[in-house]
Amino acid sequence: MLKNRPLVTRLLAWYRVHRGWLGYLTIFTIAFLFFAYFQYLPLFADPDSFYHAKMAMLLRDQGWQRTFTALPFTTLAQYFADQHFLYHLLLIPFVTAFPPLIGLKLATILFGALLASTFYWFLRRWGIPWAFLTTAVLLLINPFTFRMNLAKAPSLSLIILLFGLSAAFAYRPWLVGIIGFAYVWFYGGFALLVVCVLTFALVSAIHRRYLRREDANLLVHRIRALLGRAFRHGKIRRLNLRLALAVVISTALGILLNPFFPANLRFYADQLVRIGIVNYQSAIGVGGEWYPYGLVDLLANTVLLSIPLIIALALFVINFRRQSSRSITLFFLWLFFFLLTLKSRRYVEYYVPFGLLFAAFSLYDSWRGFGWRKFWRQLSERYLRFGWAWVAVVAFATYLAILLPTVVVRDLVTEKKDLARGFRFDLFAQESKWIRQRGAPGAVVFHSDWDNFPMLFYHNDESRYIVGLDPTFLYVADQDRYWKWANVTLGKETGDVFAIVRGVFDADFVLVEHDHLEMDRLIQNDNRFSLGFNGPDAKVYVVLND
Repeated sequence: MLKNRPLVTRLLAWYRVHRGWLGYLTIFTIAFLFFAYFQYLPLFADPDSFYHAKMAMLLRDQGWQRTFTALPFTTLAQYFADQHFLYHLLLIPFVTAFPPLIGLKLATILFGALLASTFYWFLRRWGIPWAFLTTAVLLLINPFTFRMNLAKAPSLSLIILLFGLSAAFAYRPWLVGIIGFAYVWFYGGFALLVVCVLTFALVSAIHRRYLRREDANLLVHRIRALLGRAFRHGKIRRLNLRLALAVVISTALGILLNPFFPANLRFYADQLVRIGIVNYQSAIGVGGEWYPYGLVDLLANTVLLSIPLIIALALFVINFRRQSSRSITLFFLWLFFFLLTLKSRRYVEYYVPFGLLFAAFSLYDSWRGFGWRKFWRQLSERYLRFGWAWVAVVAFATYLAILLPTVVVRDLVTEKKDLARGFRFDLFAQESKWIRQRGAPGAVVFHSDWDNFPMLFYHNDESRYIVGLDPTFLYVADQDRYWKWANVTLGKETGDVFAIVRGVFDADFVLVEHDHLEMDRLIQNDNRFSLGFNGPDAKVYVVLND
């Protein structure tokens, strides 16, 4: 029978049968090609990518290491924990089967495509009909995809977070516990899963207690309420309590049973509290991702999110009693990440997906059960019978038809340019080789900026360096040392530079980037420093004996 039907009919029938896996294949393929387009450059937009590649290589070659000797003047010398331990473990096949930096790029492409597929799965798992469209919009929001292209852990972190939240939505405490434990070993932002699960447990309890009471107004629900309300509410309360206990206990176990315990306690205090929350941006120069995101810039740069989000927020308030506990939870999580993003722009990687999830879930809850035919009839009778109303509708639709493609193209071009202004694969490669060949293992390199470290460490892990990963680690360890290093690198030091370089840091080499002219002037004016190598990216001075 099917063979006698037209080709189009047969294709539609085949699609209806196979559309489940076709949707996942399409999303994965589009996302893979999308991330591959941006990664097709021999550089990284974030210097930390070099650190991750090197850590995966060291884990492969030397096994698990409890100490980190590359930064002896920072808190990491005593209190080190590889907060991306499982991420680095996952990178080993990529840095082994391919040249390490190429392998890291391939891993970034794959993990980005898996994130898009997981986001799509999450929406379908909870019955959102516009899952494909929402996932496509996610891939077109520039600040989010830029963060996902940084060859770091956030894409896999979001995957774990989505699985953990879905397990909570399904009231599966054991699965939440397993994910919570693994998340601690995988990513330093493991506290986010605790926030997500506890938020849902609280919202679910309140939602069941107060927002579902209107069910008892119907006779059938009154009968059910008399027979089983106490049992049902008691069961949900127990499940919510189990979810809360599961995420808290598993996270605590992930910390206590950590291969880096007890040093990880101090490390988490530095990384999560001093860097992530307190943040010394007013005192020292920290990474650009920790500075605030202006409200207007945030809304404008994520306009593809802002438009549906505003609509969803309006309907969320109007149809609040129609909202499920999942939609209300996603609202609070979106608000949480919104406030975090205003404080530190790096959290845009969570603000965007959770904003889209809230909009998708909330719009679906508002859509279900709404009398759209009646609404359309009233709208037509009251407003659309006037010519000016149709002119306004057409004008607005035309505006969106022109604006949205323009924004998409602009963001794609901007993102490509931003990623192209990164750090070359061979940055400091020649300088590092020269130092490694002439310096003894453990030789200290006094370098001109804290973000030099990942590239220097990648090309030469035998030497020791002053500061890296975040300047806070040096600042917290010894503020006096930090300012001595900073004043020399900025060319502001008025005292004996040699006494600082040799006396305070016991450095054997000084590496000065070509754009650090004031620092170079200080070094050149002291004959106790001898120019050893003038490389393509920096000068290397040998520190002579006094």
